[in-house]
Amino acid sequence: MAFLTPNAHGEAGVVSSFVRNQLAQVRSAVHGLSDEQWHQRSTVSEFTLAALVDHVGLVAEQYGIGIEAAAGGAVDYSKGATEDEAESVAGHTGEQLLADFDRRVAGVEVLLERIETDPSLLDGLVPVPEAPWFPEDLTHWEVRWVLLHVATEVARHAGHADIIRESIDGKGSYELNALADGEPWPAWGDGEWTDSEWTANETERG
Repeated sequence: MAFLTPNAHGEAGVVSSFVRNQLAQVRSAVHGLSDEQWHQRSTVSEFTLAALVDHVGLVAEQYGIGIEAAAGGAVDYSKGATEDEAESVAGHTGEQLLADFDRRVAGVEVLLERIETDPSLLDGLVPVPEAPWFPEDLTHWEVRWVLLHVATEVARHAGHADIIRESIDGKGSYELNALADGEPWPAWGDGEWTDSEWTANETERG
């Protein structure tokens, strides 16, 4: 199932698999939405799925730039990573938003493959962006720290996306993962299990 990370070996492989998995979770949360639903504010949060997917893509892209810098590349963070202002996604279609997200994630995928090939890159030092929310004496992070941070931050946003999506049409992450991967739903048993029933069953099984 897509909500499980694939088996991986070594620190670089395991961490990379979690980054990929959480990015995929965010993407599956918008599966099958209309353009109107992408921009629907379905909870008290200011976030829509359009804004959320754009933000997650930016996070992945900008930390990727930092990792490139750790390997000798240029430090060229965007204003979106150093200022508390996001560019508006109003009027963007779901197709446009997914294309931007996939482009950004593809760049991260290239970096992850390099790191898996050369795990010593995990020791590299990523320059901290000059942003007001970072302490002035914090200058660098290890690449491994950045990857773990990306995985946890994106995981938080994936949960946020789940809540927004469920508030729009009731579809939960298990169903959306299956549908996004072209798998049958329900994916197990003979009954029409809901996400809550599946979660309760897993809890009982420990």
